Amino acid sequence: MTTDLPYHHDWKAEFETSLGLQVKWFGCWGGNPEWKIEPSRLGSDLICFFYLMEGVVTAEISGVSVPLQPGEMLVWRGGEIFSATQDPDRPQTSLSACLSLSRDDATNVLLQHRYQRHYRLEDRKSYEQNFQDVVDALDSQSRWRNLHVTAAMFHWLAYLQESLAPEPGAAGGNPKTVHHVHTAQEWIRPRLGEDVSIADWAAGCGLNVDYFSRMFKSHIGMSPKTWLIEARLQQASRMLAYPERTVEDIAGHCGYHCPFHFSRAFKRRFGIPPADYRRVRQVRGFVDT
Repeated sequence: MTTDLPYHHDWKAEFETSLGLQVKWFGCWGGNPEWKIEPSRLGSDLICFFYLMEGVVTAEISGVSVPLQPGEMLVWRGGEIFSATQDPDRPQTSLSACLSLSRDDATNVLLQHRYQRHYRLEDRKSYEQNFQDVVDALDSQSRWRNLHVTAAMFHWLAYLQESLAPEPGAAGGNPKTVHHVHTAQEWIRPRLGEDVSIADWAAGCGLNVDYFSRMFKSHIGMSPKTWLIEARLQQASRMLAYPERTVEDIAGHCGYHCPFHFSRAFKRRFGIPPADYRRVRQVRGFVDT
């Protein structure tokens, strides 16, 4: 898979033009230690897919923070504010596509689903190959290039439909759900070091704990407990940049009262213990601001 900058192309699908499909960009990002996506809002007729191959990325969609691991995908509509940053110790390589679609075209129903935001793909190899097939077709010099692109594009879209089909009643981008999740994340961030249960968290947001857990997972793609662990460990990784903070102090500040449990959780998440992670950052000269 190439790691060049995204393939930008304004090619419009000729296959049954009533589908109204147009590629805005389709390609791979990777190899840039300064990579990030500044907050931006795309046109409301666009739908975007961001799939992480390597590294660690934290994205934000309309104020809702979503951490991404390799093999996971985000889907969002234009009109929402999107931004993303990478872990400088684990730079990202990602596959990204943005499509323009006609909302008035009934035959374009394959792109009108209320997708969830966050997915983990079970068959990474198949998705990456389908994506590469489209890139290869776009790069083709064949006289039948448009036909090849059409075939590859719709094969990729068919794979997405099968892999990302939303569950009945999925929350999707419901404004009420977006508000609740954003409020929940804002409520918990200053309390990451406290001994807060999921029931406490839900009550702090004025929500029933069962509804809160279902809503959070349907929108973010992970349970509140999993998201909370990720948020604490991400905060710990940033704090390790500062040598005046001991590992024990950082553990307590991030909700871990036992340094051993903290080190074990940190190693499971980042692959190395906190002390080693700190040394690597110091050697590379990374200091968060």
